[in-house]
Amino acid sequence: MDKLEFKSKHGWLTARFGRFSNGHLGIQLFQDGFPFARMATNIPNTELDPREFHFNSNDCLGILEDVMFCGHFEDMNREDKSGFCTYPVFKLKDHVEITI
Repeated sequence: MDKLEFKSKHGWLTARFGRFSNGHLGIQLFQDGFPFARMATNIPNTELDPREFHFNSNDCLGILEDVMFCGHFEDMNREDKSGFCTYPVFKLKDHVEITI
């Protein structure tokens, strides 16, 4: 599992990457080795490029500014709905290596 670190208003966060069973990018955030939040949520039956993911605004809205400021993620200016929630599509920038 690949990972990267970035600074947030809560301190340093480590993002670890994996794949959901449908191939979508999964991102779990940790702080000091403990789970902090799920940054990516899985929405089945949607199409995403391999580096794209649905930003979990339910868990991570409070750190959205930090996520965008760190320089590793890009807002793709589109979104998908799941139930009553709408999730923006973000992309992990090409300079971040992932081998999953």
